[in-house]
Amino acid sequence: MRLLVGAAALAWAIATAGGASADEVLDPATLDAVFVVATRDYPDPDQATVRNVHKSLALNGQGYCGEVTGISGEGFTVFHVLLESSIGPSVLRLEDFPDSDQGPSAVTVRQMMRHFGCVE
Repeated sequence: MRLLVGAAALAWAIATAGGASADEVLDPATLDAVFVVATRDYPDPDQATVRNVHKSLALNGQGYCGEVTGISGEGFTVFHVLLESSIGPSVLRLEDFPDSDQGPSAVTVRQMMRHFGCVE
């Protein structure tokens, strides 16, 4: 959990108020890379679906927001993927930090998702 919180803190540090273009078209290789990271730890990632993938507001330009089917295969959850960071690719999924979790890590992740432009 400390590694996740460290990754979250790193991601927070590179956030910016600037924005990526909502009209930017992502190339297939980038979408594939985002899919791989977004479905990390899924028992059967080939059964997952991603949608609404777009550049996030992360300063390094390697952040992407979107929605991915839940790890259980039901519904969708919002995610933020960093393809490159000092610790390698990383993913945050709201499914892992439900609203009922009021711990400091969960609160921070939900704030980050707003700052990254993944949720309103």
